[in-house]
Amino acid sequence: MGGKSTFLRQVCLAVILAQVGAAVPAESFELSPVDQIFIRMGAKDHIMAGQSTFLTELSETASMLSSATHSSLVALDELGRGTSTSDGQAIAESVLEHFVHKVQCRGMFCTHYHRLAIDYQKDPKVSLCHMACQVGNGIGGLEEVTYLYRLTPGVCPKSYGVNVARVAGIPISILKKAASKSREFEAIYGKSIKVSEGNLDNQICDEMAAFLKNFINVTRKLGCPESSGSLGISSLTEHQCRARMLLQQK
Repeated sequence: MGGKSTFLRQVCLAVILAQVGAAVPAESFELSPVDQIFIRMGAKDHIMAGQSTFLTELSETASMLSSATHSSLVALDELGRGTSTSDGQAIAESVLEHFVHKVQCRGMFCTHYHRLAIDYQKDPKVSLCHMACQVGNGIGGLEEVTYLYRLTPGVCPKSYGVNVARVAGIPISILKKAASKSREFEAIYGKSIKVSEGNLDNQICDEMAAFLKNFINVTRKLGCPESSGSLGISSLTEHQCRARMLLQQK
């Protein structure tokens, strides 16, 4: 609810306005021409075609992976939400790695997977930002968030999903339990990412690279109409299992 999806839309629209010679709502605007704009945003399915929300999301991502060039603009909003956290994070990280270091196009990648931000803190090709907010104490000791709708440099310290649940009207008793569970998960997550630089085994790095290559091939099959649906889904399942193993090693 911080405004990140709206910000992605605004940037893409500003690029289109600039390239057709229209006025752009900005104090200053400078860019190299963009050949195509690719957007993966929102949740939808094609249930009558037997495609779940997650499969639809990956099919659209496959089109981006196979068609984007160095001059393209890519916008991905919360890729990987339709499956488990480990699978979703593995796919999101692999796709981001491909766009940053293989395609090397301009892009915006919104995610709630905080580990990705940590992994890219020292990457000169990536700028980390978040949508600013103010956090105070609300009813029952729960955090109450005021959204400022302002893009701010740096990594977001945490997500505020429990606050959204409060706004939606979830009972206080459930919110308190959720807040407690959230702190437990954050503590466990914090321990899992404290790995010193350079300690990652070279073999795991090679395996991650191989996984990324194979995943790109699978997504291309999913995005190709003449490909067999069962074959693509079977391959995706295999890569999900492999992703779990690699994340556990990492």
